[in-house]
Amino acid sequence: IGAGGLGSPCLLYLAAAGVGNIGIMDADVVDDSNLQRQIIHGTSTVGKSKCESARLRINDINPHVNVRTYEEEFTSSSALQILQEGFSSSKSWDVVVDGSDNFPTKYLINDACEIANLPWVYSAILAFEGQLSVFNYKGGPTYRDLLPTPPPPGDVPSCAEGGVLGVLPGTMGCIQATETIKIILGGHDGGLLNGRMLVYDALAMRFSEVGLKKSPDAQTITELIDYQGFCAGPKSAAAPTTPTTKSGARTMDEVDQNENDSSTHNLSFHNISPKQTLQKLSDGWAPWVLDVRLQTENDIVSLPFTDLVVPHRTVKPSHIPDEGDVLITCKMGGRAKKAIKLLIDAGVDADRLWNLDGGIMKWQEDVDHSMPRY
Repeated sequence: IGAGGLGSPCLLYLAAAGVGNIGIMDADVVDDSNLQRQIIHGTSTVGKSKCESARLRINDINPHVNVRTYEEEFTSSSALQILQEGFSSSKSWDVVVDGSDNFPTKYLINDACEIANLPWVYSAILAFEGQLSVFNYKGGPTYRDLLPTPPPPGDVPSCAEGGVLGVLPGTMGCIQATETIKIILGGHDGGLLNGRMLVYDALAMRFSEVGLKKSPDAQTITELIDYQGFCAGPKSAAAPTTPTTKSGARTMDEVDQNENDSSTHNLSFHNISPKQTLQKLSDGWAPWVLDVRLQTENDIVSLPFTDLVVPHRTVKPSHIPDEGDVLITCKMGGRAKKAIKLLIDAGVDADRLWNLDGGIMKWQEDVDHSMPRY
């Protein structure tokens, strides 16, 4: 699930090892910015779907591997059907590999695998650190034993904010492939990362382990829920679920584009597209422009009329004028909405606040193709 940084090396080695049937799920397309870590893709497949790009590379390595692609997001409405169908109607998949990078998707994978009685190989990466474990293997611990409840929204930075060493997902993805092959071959007594969490610090070049036990109070998972709401906080988690609920953003680089952040749903600020923004600016609109990315991101690419750069977590009313419209932007739109919520909660009139829909990457796509992407 996910043909990005983690999925790339894992897929390459599973194919090379001769794993006969591999399914790949990813709704994204290959972009230049992916290539420093998503090594299954190349310049020749930029613009292609990641599923198709991965399939072509796998078949180049080993033409005997059967590949089934799912060019869609992993959602509550489709998860169980996909996990249980495998390559034939009589047999489900043997193991699931987690190539996701966001909490809603990981909780969804966990719960779906528990219902389907499938083991899954988990990994998470950020900056110079990675962690990895095998969950739901023969009644062993699950992801909910590690994290019974998700951390509060915003507590954990995305890779767009914290960055990730390009080679790190290669290391962790290779270990995921190792554990996957061991599971397929029947496991190894005491050898699987079942009941253990492997922690890797690339900067210190140190591996360590943390023990993990199944909670005696763990509740049996019997149905899938609204995972966006669950990860957004208690108020959202209590909301009714729908069959079409999506699991979350696809890749860590794109976490800040998440349009389903329920914490901003009921706020009455303005959304404006890049083309609409350009038209209003041409007509004389002169908003205060606040970029809520990191300064390092602003150094890569920025709107030429930006007035101030302040990371979204630290935005305060003192960062904007007392009167007039404020246009707030980030990479893809998500962080700007969170910044707007902070301002509204601090007493700023929502009618003054405008979110640049799709952020600077959408501006590059729709208005100024000469701007760099990242």
